Amino acid sequence: MLICLMLASGLVANRTLAVLQTHTTAATIITTTSPQVKLPGTIYVSQEGSIYAISGAKVRRLGLPSGGDWTQPRVLADGSLIVIRRFDEYSDLYHVTSSGHVIAQMTANDQMSGKATLQLDHWILWPAIGPDGTSVFFATDAPKPAPNMSYEVDFSLWSAPLGAAFNIGDTGVTGGTRWSVPDLYTGGDIEAVPLRDGSLLYSSYANTGKGTVVTVLGLQTSPTSPMKALTTPQQDCGAPAVAADGVTVAMVCTNAGQTADLETATLAGDALGPLHVLVANCLCNSPSWSSTGNNLLYMNASNPDGNFGLWYLANATGAHPGAARRVSDSSVDLDATSAAAWSSR
Repeated sequence: MLICLMLASGLVANRTLAVLQTHTTAATIITTTSPQVKLPGTIYVSQEGSIYAISGAKVRRLGLPSGGDWTQPRVLADGSLIVIRRFDEYSDLYHVTSSGHVIAQMTANDQMSGKATLQLDHWILWPAIGPDGTSVFFATDAPKPAPNMSYEVDFSLWSAPLGAAFNIGDTGVTGGTRWSVPDLYTGGDIEAVPLRDGSLLYSSYANTGKGTVVTVLGLQTSPTSPMKALTTPQQDCGAPAVAADGVTVAMVCTNAGQTADLETATLAGDALGPLHVLVANCLCNSPSWSSTGNNLLYMNASNPDGNFGLWYLANATGAHPGAARRVSDSSVDLDATSAAAWSSR
C-alpha cells in the first residue's frame, strides 16, 4: 500500500526523495518567518501536518484539532475550506472555517472499529470544488478490486454533492458518481480539475507494460465517456491546474528526464495546444492559480537542503511572464504534494 501511495503522491516524488534525504537541519516552521513576496488575499499551505494562512506579511496557523496530518486545502466561495486529514492507515475529508474550526467531517474512512483487518480502511485525497460550487471531486481507493480482501490502493475519481452525505466503501461511494477506472498497480487517477463545460481534467498513471509507470493528462467529457490523453507518455505530464480564464493549463512534465519542467498550454475543446516552458529543469510540483487573474503558485526545491518552497510567477498566462520569485523563506520545507490554495479574501 505504501508503494502505491508513493506512486500517486506526486509527479516528481521519486526525483525528490534523494534530495529530501540530504537535509542536514530541521526545517523552520513557516510561522516563524516572513514571506519574501507579499501577495494580495490569503494563501493556504501545509507543513508537517498543519495548515497555515499567508496574508501579506503575516502567517498564522489554523487552529485545527490535534491528531493526524492536515493537508490539501481548497477554498470555497464563502471563504471556508475543505481539507484532508490523513492518518497512517486512512484519510478523511473535512469542511472547516478559515480559522480551522471544524464545520463537518464529510467522510469516516477508519473501518477498523470492531474489525480485524486493515483493508477495510479507505483513502481520500486531492479534493477539488466543482465550478458551480455545489459539488466536490476527489480521488479514493474505492471500489476495491476484491471486496473485503484487497490491500491494493489504486485511486479512481469520484464526485459528490457538496454538503450531502456520502460514504466510501469497498464497492464504491454511496451518494457519489464515479468518473474514472484506473490502470491497476499504478496508483491510479488523481488531481481532478473539474472544468466549466462539465468535463474533468486529471492526472492518470499508466502502466507502460515495460515495468515503468508514466503520467498523462486525461480528459473526460462525462462520467461515462472514455478518457482522452492530452499528453504523451514520453512527455510524462501531471499535476494539472487551470487558470481563471478556463483554458490555460499549468502542469509539470519530466519529458523522460531526471528533473521536471513547469509548463503551460491552452485547452481548446478536447485538445491541448503546444506546451510552453515557464520554469525548466526544476523539482517543481503542485501548481495552482490565483482565484482571479493570471498569477501562478507552485512548489519547488531549489536550495541545497532540498526544502520545498512556495514560488510565484506573475502574468503566467501572458506572452512575457514575470521572473520566478520565492514566497516562503528558504529554511521552510512545505508539503510538495499539497498545492497552495489562493483566496481573494
